[in-house]
Amino acid sequence: MDKEKRKLAIPYLLPAVGLYLIFFIGPAIYGLWISLHSWSGFTKEMDFIGLKNYAKILGDPIYWQSFKNMMLILLGGGVFVFLIGLLFTALMSQGIPAKKAIRAIIFFPQIVAPIALAIVWNYLYRFDTGFFNSLLDLVGISAVNWTSPKNIMISAVAAIIWYNTGFYAIILLSGVDKIPNTLFEAAKIEGASTFTIFRTVTLPLIWDVFSIAVILWGINAIRLFDFLFAFGGPEPPSRMWNTAMYQYILGFGQRTPIYELGYSSAIAVTMVVVVFIFVITGRKLFQREVYEL
Repeated sequence: MDKEKRKLAIPYLLPAVGLYLIFFIGPAIYGLWISLHSWSGFTKEMDFIGLKNYAKILGDPIYWQSFKNMMLILLGGGVFVFLIGLLFTALMSQGIPAKKAIRAIIFFPQIVAPIALAIVWNYLYRFDTGFFNSLLDLVGISAVNWTSPKNIMISAVAAIIWYNTGFYAIILLSGVDKIPNTLFEAAKIEGASTFTIFRTVTLPLIWDVFSIAVILWGINAIRLFDFLFAFGGPEPPSRMWNTAMYQYILGFGQRTPIYELGYSSAIAVTMVVVVFIFVITGRKLFQREVYEL
């Protein structure tokens, strides 16, 4: 019977597998091949240089600055995204009123295009008429140049945390929805506090959802591009480039063309490696007994 089911499933799986191979695996392998060449993208022939592009990465200070920014978003931003997300989850799992309205409010940034959000946050950070400096002026504190070379990356990460927290909070809350209310009621009868209920009831029962959310955040944070690129203005300063931005600028340039597609592809390969490391490490760290309801 199992063999018959497999035979029946194969024709349904073949179109999806074929599309995946053509549009994902194929381009990934071709990108790896390009990374072994010196190529502008506009010539028929590519100059094979082996691992020289990868050797160049080791001595490229701009790459390591972009890598540092990527890790700041991934780890620093991730800590705050999930701390705030777990706080929302802990509070809303206790049956607070207007739960649906609160969910809609915290999810709202996700329905707005990241480029539009970046433009809005640029206005909020403006030195002369920005919202944050206006607040500082009300309390008698001198204005801060939020988008100076020294502060721009931290300012961008704060905005990234703001517009991502709602999405991951909703994912965690979807895990809470499958927990029977009787468990929370029993814990309250026993006199457990909100924190104790979250630690002993909610978190263990949403652990599988939490681990998936963390891995999803990691993948999205590593390949983050549109918001950060728009936040930097017409020519984002190199100090705020993450690896995805640096890879794009090397391949296509900003106002001045660069067209180093071979080196750009090598950087893209390093991003794929980081994703694999993060996913494998995350699966190992979050591997634990899953409670079934």
